[in-house]
Amino acid sequence: MPGIEYPIYTEYGECRDCYKCVRRCPVKAVRVQTGHPEVLTKMCIFCGKCVVSCPAKAKRARDDVGRVKNLFGEGLKVFASLAPSFPAEFNCTPGQLSGAIKRLGFYAVSETALGADFVSEDIVSALQAASGTQAASAQASGNSGTQASSAQAAATSGAPEASGQKLFLSSACPAVVLYIKRYAPAFVPYLNDRSSPLLAHASLLQKLYGKKIAVVFIGPCVAKKREADQFKEVAAALTFSELKHWFDEAGIKPEEISEAESREAAFVPRRAAKGAFYPVDGGMLISLRRKQAGFSKTSNMVISGIDTIAQTLSNNNFNNAHLEAPLFLELLACSGGCVNGPCITRDDSAIRRRARLLRYAESADKALDPKTIATKVPLTGMLTAKEMPPPLYPESKIRAVLAGLGKYDSKDELNCSACGYETCRAFAQAILEKRAEKTMCAAYTRALAQKKANALIKAIPSGIVIVDKNSKIIECNRNFARVLGSEMEELYELDPELKGIDLRKVAGLGDYFVEAFQADAQSRFDYDIKYEDKIFHLGVYVIEKGETVCGVLEDITKPQIRRDKTVAWAKKIIEKNVQAVQKIAFLLGENAAETESILHSIIESHTGGGKKK
Repeated sequence: MPGIEYPIYTEYGECRDCYKCVRRCPVKAVRVQTGHPEVLTKMCIFCGKCVVSCPAKAKRARDDVGRVKNLFGEGLKVFASLAPSFPAEFNCTPGQLSGAIKRLGFYAVSETALGADFVSEDIVSALQAASGTQAASAQASGNSGTQASSAQAAATSGAPEASGQKLFLSSACPAVVLYIKRYAPAFVPYLNDRSSPLLAHASLLQKLYGKKIAVVFIGPCVAKKREADQFKEVAAALTFSELKHWFDEAGIKPEEISEAESREAAFVPRRAAKGAFYPVDGGMLISLRRKQAGFSKTSNMVISGIDTIAQTLSNNNFNNAHLEAPLFLELLACSGGCVNGPCITRDDSAIRRRARLLRYAESADKALDPKTIATKVPLTGMLTAKEMPPPLYPESKIRAVLAGLGKYDSKDELNCSACGYETCRAFAQAILEKRAEKTMCAAYTRALAQKKANALIKAIPSGIVIVDKNSKIIECNRNFARVLGSEMEELYELDPELKGIDLRKVAGLGDYFVEAFQADAQSRFDYDIKYEDKIFHLGVYVIEKGETVCGVLEDITKPQIRRDKTVAWAKKIIEKNVQAVQKIAFLLGENAAETESILHSIIESHTGGGKKK
């Protein structure tokens, strides 16, 4: 998309300021300013959780179709590197999908899983060396010449295994690599220092077909766009969503591709082997286990979901030194694997997507043929990223922010996570970092809404009273007591807002609210009441059907109290406060909007609207 530099961005015109992206972001790489969330690219790991969770579709992955079309215009032979998760997304044959992609202008289609096969070969060799080092060290410790034997074992082992490395972390998922490099730097030495399957595949295609080709990735992953931005071997990265939109735009339906065209569009240079399992959790281990000699002595585990990975790597009791034998961890940012990637269509169930993928992968060869394996492919190069250590603030500053939120001690810290942060202290730190705003706190905003509502009610020159279904006063302003006379005003001085007083005992007003409690919401009733030597005008408005009613009372016998004055005051208050009230109403719902609704009703009733009795 022209003008969009980074893989994920915010379409501000669509954003509804719900802060769901903050709540779902595992690293809180979102800055909120003036209510608008913005992705902080320097902190982002491009897992795409914000793209999936945004209800307004305001968080978007960059559209790179234009880049690919430009490659066609340059006369390059453009190869599609098709992610192994394609069976989960497209309900057609591989040949039909390949034929449809070629119709768009691609020179050929190849499986990214071929790169995964090469990566698996290399990892098995490394783990075999690590297992050999452990065995040699154990044998050496049992002999008299321990120092010489240990030295010999180390000499015959390759780095980093020779240095005693027992923990191995997969580096196939770019979002995981970015997370570890940015937020778990202590584990960086244990990342497999090898290229991702995509980079390995791009290198393979260039080795086979020449450096002047262009390789475009197509898959379910947003983080692959980050790889395409960094590595020259990958010209661009498209998501499945972009590909489908492009198909629709071109009027291409993969399921309608003929059998002859499907055969002609077969994957080059060949179909992948067990690298096809990579998109499901445990799939990488399946690919590795096919070579038992190098993997049988290594413990292995699968951890999928970036939140689970973060919890695992944050455990201080888990590190290389505590391991007795080599351990390989397959890490996937998306829970369940790439079949649940951010740009996978979720019209179908996850089980059906996974089942289609497994059926396809199980039909693949156990290993690549010797000729393909003999192709020398460079397997170096991981995504680069700077560590993001959290800034440290003195306790006094954190306490000052918390106090500004109405949280003066630990009992006030609810840690409800409504703001998107796990704790109130983490939220306070985000405010200090200028990544968050006070209004993101539900408790603070609710209190702010109440204060504004109270201020509005007190500012209205007419008497305002809010009553519950039992005719008990919930709230009223001073002008309500003043209109009813000096005795009521004295009572107000003793008990501000007159909470709990039975309105039926106050000038007999309670009877006038009965009809409103039986009416629908937004109903309004007007009464002229003679009380002693005064005439009151009472406007009754339904706030919550059958529960809460508001009355607006004024003494129309006093010439200085005029309806036009009331209208002018109400309009002035609305002009000054409507923006704040609307924002609060969006965050909290109807409660914060009640006052604004009442004010508008006052204006309508005093300019000729309403029902007379």
